[in-house]
Amino acid sequence: MPKTIKLLGNSKAESNIDLQVPLPSSPLTVHAEESEADLIHVLIVEDDENYREIVSSELAWHGFAVNCFANGDALLGSLDAAAEADVIVLDWRLPTISGIDLLLELRQCGVNVPLVFLTSHAQPANEQLAFQYGARGFIDKTRGVEALASRLRQVAQAGKHY
Repeated sequence: MPKTIKLLGNSKAESNIDLQVPLPSSPLTVHAEESEADLIHVLIVEDDENYREIVSSELAWHGFAVNCFANGDALLGSLDAAAEADVIVLDWRLPTISGIDLLLELRQCGVNVPLVFLTSHAQPANEQLAFQYGARGFIDKTRGVEALASRLRQVAQAGKHY
């Protein structure tokens, strides 16, 4: 049975409104039988703390195992974690090292994990450069976490077939 919430109006005219709105089942509930090893492990590098927390929480709700880093230097200091991830998500603009430079640095360090950019700088030239250097996705932040989650699943699944 789907979960529901009850919406009640605030004004006198609305006080008799009693709507039952079905809520979707949590993907965590759907995937409750999966072990931690079966989850898609995602690393996110995002310098905006609030956005990083929102995206990581929503991805966890969608059934991903998520680890976050505030900048590229923090990720480069955790290359073991990077190498064990299924997918890495990078912001395009990061402090100290840009996302595209971080991609190149990861490759030079031998980290060949599939990578997706999540950016508010979705100019075609940036997207072309990202794909030229091996990114597997380039998602505009305005598209939302649903689009990101879908792309991450595709990228992780494709990575398992190599």
